[in-house]
Amino acid sequence: MAELRTKFNLSQKELCQVIGVNRNTYKDYEIGTRTIPFQVIRDLANFYKVSYNYFFEDMPDLTPKEHVRLLNYSLAVSGDKQKYLTIDVRNPKSIKKHFDKEQNKIQSIARIRIKKLRLDNNKTQEEIAKYLGVVKSTYSKYESGKRKLNNDIVKKLADYYDIKVSDIID
Repeated sequence: MAELRTKFNLSQKELCQVIGVNRNTYKDYEIGTRTIPFQVIRDLANFYKVSYNYFFEDMPDLTPKEHVRLLNYSLAVSGDKQKYLTIDVRNPKSIKKHFDKEQNKIQSIARIRIKKLRLDNNKTQEEIAKYLGVVKSTYSKYESGKRKLNNDIVKKLADYYDIKVSDIID
């Protein structure tokens, strides 16, 4: 994340204004002391115009022309009143509510997709749990939504099924 941000000559503060997180939280994402929610990965991928997978595996370098697209996207986002109509950016509770809603939506989609992948591949919950290094009941909670999927689990599942992370969370 830091490499991509510096490649576009952005400060943490500037990037935080675009994706709606405070600087200390973002700093923790960059140094790896805090798990990055899926919606933040999605927002970063959209902002930089890269695949979600950029944050999970090696991706080709961005060209200097993409810097112009980055600035254009930044202007478009700041002018997209419909997207931010219900978010009072001066109210942290409103921002948190928005991100919680987005996170729940992404979790629901991912939960359905991992169950479908398992069934389409004729795998049992026990087989997948063993691969992930968790007990069956934990894996069952991922599929039922009683436990949130995290980035590591999604990455392992994508590797297991030989698909991209974005095939699960996008």
